[in-house]
Amino acid sequence: MNVFVNDARYETQNNVDLKSFLHSLELEDFSGWAIALNEEVISATDFDQMVLKNDDRLLLIQATQGG
Repeated sequence: MNVFVNDARYETQNNVDLKSFLHSLELEDFSGWAIALNEEVISATDFDQMVLKNDDRLLLIQATQGG
C-alpha cells in the first residue's frame, strides 16, 4: 500500500501501525517532532494504535532552535 510522507510516496505493508512505519523510516526518537495523519496532529502515545490505510498522508515537522 502507499503512504505519503511530506508529499513523498512510500510503499509499506498493509495493517502497519504508525509507530512501526516511523521506525521503518529510521525515526526512533519522537521528541521535537509534530506528526499529523491526514491533517490531524497525533500524540506520540497514540502512534502504536493508529493503523495506516492506503493513501494516508503524513506530515512530519521537526522543531528547530534558532533566532
